[in-house]
Amino acid sequence: MDEFNRRFDKVFREVEQHMGRTIRGMGAMGSCQAHGTWSPAVDVYETMEGLVVFVETAGTDPDSLSVTAGRDVITIKGERCLPCLKEMRSVHQLEIDQGRFNRAIRLPVPVDVNAVSSNFRNGILEITLPREQPTAKVRIRVE
Repeated sequence: MDEFNRRFDKVFREVEQHMGRTIRGMGAMGSCQAHGTWSPAVDVYETMEGLVVFVETAGTDPDSLSVTAGRDVITIKGERCLPCLKEMRSVHQLEIDQGRFNRAIRLPVPVDVNAVSSNFRNGILEITLPREQPTAKVRIRVE
């Protein structure tokens, strides 16, 4: 992706998030149950052994998280529900996304799905994905 498309994509995502917050804010006026969908921030790092993915999930119950790994994609699902105020009169600022999320990340290298591990600490989900080891050459008999 070239620089123009990267910047356009970033601006588009920021506008999309702002619109989502605005719409949820309108719904929150009458109900604490206003939920939307959102997309948590993700960092992907490559190491000598494989990949490490960090997912920002502050305020999310670890029991609500679901991680599914494929050879070239990882999917994280969950839900963040913030406490609601029963006596709310109005909303002055609304920046924390809540509700369900579903984030799929394409992986730049094939990973060994049988050796994936995760750790949840301080609102950050850390997923370690070891690199898939290449298989040895196999001689195929031609008949």
